[in-house]
Amino acid sequence: MADEQHLKLINEAINKHDIAIWNKWRQENPDLRPDLSGTDLRRKDLKRAALHKVIFKEANLRGSDLSYADLSGADLNKASLIRAHLGAANLTEADFSGADLCEANLSEANLCEANFSNAYLLGALLLGADLNKANLENNVRELSLSQIKKAKHWEAAYYCKSILEDLGLPPDHNETLRKEGKEKQAQE
Repeated sequence: MADEQHLKLINEAINKHDIAIWNKWRQENPDLRPDLSGTDLRRKDLKRAALHKVIFKEANLRGSDLSYADLSGADLNKASLIRAHLGAANLTEADFSGADLCEANLSEANLCEANFSNAYLLGALLLGADLNKANLENNVRELSLSQIKKAKHWEAAYYCKSILEDLGLPPDHNETLRKEGKEKQAQE
């Protein structure tokens, strides 16, 4: 359930058409993980919002404008993002497990290391989105090859066996990526 203070702040920013109210509060509270789970924020203007690490579990963000927003590390588990506009958003390490992204616009979004396990992606637009190390391996539904190939770094994402085969990637592709990641971490 959403935190009342967090919900009040985001609604104030939305109602005043001034996302800077929310962003200023986030700057003042960088270590806080706001909880907006289960909230109804459909068709809201959240463009350029500082939403990193926000918990949106089971939230309704249908048709919302989240373009250029920072949703890095956000928990969007089972969230409704149908027809949401996430163009050029930072979605690095975001968790979309079980989320509905039907017809969502993810053009030019940074989806590096995002988790799409059990997500529904029918008609989602991935044009120019960065899929580097994105997890599209576990029961991602309604994701087509044409959607994938319109993204950047699609060959560096994790996929289920059938999609690996359809993309012409080797069967050990995911294991190779994981090995490379571990080697890179060891060097740092």
